[in-house]
Amino acid sequence: MKQKYTITIADTEMNVMTEESPEFVDEIVGILDRKIREINTASRRCSKNEAALLCALDYCSDKIKMQKKIRSIDAETAMRNAQINRLTAENERLRALLERNGIRVDKN
Repeated sequence: MKQKYTITIADTEMNVMTEESPEFVDEIVGILDRKIREINTASRRCSKNEAALLCALDYCSDKIKMQKKIRSIDAETAMRNAQINRLTAENERLRALLERNGIRVDKN
C-alpha cells in the first residue's frame, strides 16, 4: 500500500507517494541530498537545480550501465545453463553406453 512521505532534499521539501519502507525512503533521500550538496559545494556556480540534474544524469547513467550488465549476465547464464543441459545429456548417454557394455558407473 502506498504511503505519503514528506521529504527534504537540498533544502527543498516535497511530498511523495511510494510503497517503499520509511527506511528505504530515508536512505535514498540521504544519498541524493549528500550528492547534490557535494556537487553544489564543489562548484559554487552550480545551482541546486543544476546539481539535482547532474545527479539525475549520473544515476540514470549508472542505471543504464547496470541494466546492460544484467542483460549480459542473463545471456551468459542462459548460455551456461544450455551448456550444462547438453553436458548432462551427454553424460547420461555415455553412462548408458558404458552400462550396456557391462561397466558399472557411479552416479556421482
